[in-house]
Amino acid sequence: MKKIILLFVLALCYTTSHAQFGNMLKKKAKAAVEKKLDKKESSNSSSKSENASGMVGSSSTENSSKTEYTDEEFKAELAKKYPNDQAKQDLYYQKYLEKKQQEAEANKPKPANTVSDEFLYMSYPFAMTKGMSAVGVDRVKIRRQMTDMGDNVDLLPAQDPEYAWLRFLTTPELVAMSPEGYIGYELVSGMFTTKVGADRSQTLELGTGMPILVRGMLIADDVFVIYAASHQGGHAFNVPSYMIQEDITILNVIGKGEQQFHLDWLEKAKPIVKEFEATLKANYDAAAKSTMDAIKMPKAGSMNSNASLVSFAKENVSKTIAKDGAKLLKLNIESNDWSIVKNKYTGRILYRWIKGAFTEKNKNNDCYLQGFLIKQQYNGSGYGSSQFGGIIHGQMPYGQQMNCE
Repeated sequence: MKKIILLFVLALCYTTSHAQFGNMLKKKAKAAVEKKLDKKESSNSSSKSENASGMVGSSSTENSSKTEYTDEEFKAELAKKYPNDQAKQDLYYQKYLEKKQQEAEANKPKPANTVSDEFLYMSYPFAMTKGMSAVGVDRVKIRRQMTDMGDNVDLLPAQDPEYAWLRFLTTPELVAMSPEGYIGYELVSGMFTTKVGADRSQTLELGTGMPILVRGMLIADDVFVIYAASHQGGHAFNVPSYMIQEDITILNVIGKGEQQFHLDWLEKAKPIVKEFEATLKANYDAAAKSTMDAIKMPKAGSMNSNASLVSFAKENVSKTIAKDGAKLLKLNIESNDWSIVKNKYTGRILYRWIKGAFTEKNKNNDCYLQGFLIKQQYNGSGYGSSQFGGIIHGQMPYGQQMNCE
């Protein structure tokens, strides 16, 4: 009986251990399959990520390292992709630079509204008019703040520290063109009187809407330079105007009270602002050239083959523009035929006309595209002799500046 019980226990143990061993094998097999599947999915995911990025590489780590390029590397990649299309390479490279600039601007920390803790001295006093009285200002606080118009610098006089007496504004264009480490501003509101010149004997009244342009340059948090000069451009061609280098005068340096500090900056500021204005001029000239390149002489029409009409037009155009010191360069008649004008009530013919275009160089050596008219009055049975109808004004494309070549 004991033997039977012992055999039964041994058999039961064997069956249990065998079942556990089998379960353990099954678990191992399942884990191995799952591991294999995970590996496969991971591999597929990596492959998909790689294909989606469009980069060449064997792993996602390598892909991420290839998303950052230097300018030269980006140029090289474009040359590989478009080996026979330089125009496309230039276009995409320009877009790349623009995007890079936009990202840099977006990541710049926005300046908080700040006011200098103490009054700073001006190298030369300004006369400020407020109401019916005028007061001399030689100390101010600088307040820098962001508004819906952009980044402002306000000058708050010691006499009235809440009054934004002079307001200067910068724009993304001015920031982009400023020398590294400095920011250029333009006076947008306020007015003052100061003395200028080598001996500071000439009195000059300055403000917005004047032929003299006033700008500022933020050198540091507590150093602001104000300068002025006659200017060119008037913000044409969608770029800021620039100052004539020979006229630039440093009107004031706002900073600490030490005399030597002001004397040093009066000397150091001029080359900095001249560099800024030279950059503005270069950008203005480039934009102007691009715009003027697009202005072309209109094609000649069939009437341009009439030598007597062309000769008549040249004589009268030359005589007319010479009064303003301009000289005729090229001329042609654009019309293919006469245009007839009738009385709108009776239908009776009044006259007929043709138009033409010419280019002129004015006394400043600037070239313009202009238009002209020639008329012939109707006398009842035919048309009389040609009459010069004058220069066409206020009608595109005439009146636009163009390159002289």
